[in-house]
Amino acid sequence: MAQEISVNLRMRVNNGFLIHEDSVTNQLVDMTGSVAAGGVQNIGTNPETIVVNDVATAGYSFFRNTGATNYVELGTGTGTSFVAFAKLKAGESSCLRLGTNAPTARANVAAINLQYYIVSD
Repeated sequence: MAQEISVNLRMRVNNGFLIHEDSVTNQLVDMTGSVAAGGVQNIGTNPETIVVNDVATAGYSFFRNTGATNYVELGTGTGTSFVAFAKLKAGESSCLRLGTNAPTARANVAAINLQYYIVSD
């Protein structure tokens, strides 16, 4: 099979003279694997690995910070080797292709619940 994933993205900015809009509708992406991992994980203020059981090579992912107050950073590494590559403020979400099989996350100030879904590449 081919084109098992459909991605729709839209970003619009309208702030004074700063006006911009981009959109990609129905971008079809191949998925070579047949497994996925997901759920809701409570993320604390120390970097921790996101549970990605059975996904040998991570592909497209969806993340949502379901918290009402604090942000969460997505990254790689744990402890002092944590390097953030994304930040989701309270209620925000993101869709992206992962470049790591071991994504990690760290909450700011207090723990949050991170909703996620990661499919095989």
